[in-house]
Amino acid sequence: MPGIDDIAFTGHGDQLLAALDGPNKVVLVQPDGSHSTVLTSADGLQNPTSIALRGDTVYVLSAGWLTAKDPNLILAHLDR
Repeated sequence: MPGIDDIAFTGHGDQLLAALDGPNKVVLVQPDGSHSTVLTSADGLQNPTSIALRGDTVYVLSAGWLTAKDPNLILAHLDR
């Protein structure tokens, strides 16, 4: 997975969320290395650079440095 800028463990085993800056997405990574995309630019991401988790709330900070359009903070809900 190219472009990993930050990760956060979900608290569910070795599962983690990864912010991929260049590809402009957040992926959920399973312990075996498989992964699925959970957030994209369609959700408002603009070069995600940081990710944090509190309870079931995921906070993703987007720098917007490539697009120069919309640096933002996305809030998402993590289903466990």
